This record gives sequence, structure tokens and C-alpha cells, in this order.
Amino acid sequence: MDIQETLRHYIINEALNGQEPAGFDDDYDLIDSGTIDSLFMMNLVAYLEQEHQVEFGMNDMVPKHFKSVKALAEFVKSKTH
Repeated sequence: MDIQETLRHYIINEALNGQEPAGFDDDYDLIDSGTIDSLFMMNLVAYLEQEHQVEFGMNDMVPKHFKSVKALAEFVKSKTH
């Protein structure tokens, strides 16, 4: 699985209790839809740091990185290359 697939799977299972909402794709707005909140964001950071060996600094904790699966995957890729 690539980063976007693993992120999508993690978010559906952990934030959405396995229930994929209508229209959920890699551009689905995770923040405005209420899919992720600040607590889940911290869990997501811990997951990404463990699974993809990336480190988040304080300057990385901005909404644009958490806006969608696509944005998250692009951010993780930028930290690993």
C-alpha cells in the first residue's frame, strides 16, 4: 500500500469507525467535515511518525498539512525525501 492508501485506511478505521462517508476520496476535506479534530490530529501524528519515520515539528502542525489525505501524503513524502 502507498502512503495515501494507508492514510485513507487509518482515517476510516480510527476516526470514522470504519464507516466511509459519501464522497470520501483523497481530496475530501478532513477538517471542515469534522472528520479530524485536534485530539485525532495528535494520534495521526503519532501514527505517521511511527509508520513512516517522519518527525513533526511545531511549524508542521498547520491545517494545510491535515486538510486532506492527499495533503497529508504529500507532506509525509516531502519529509521522507
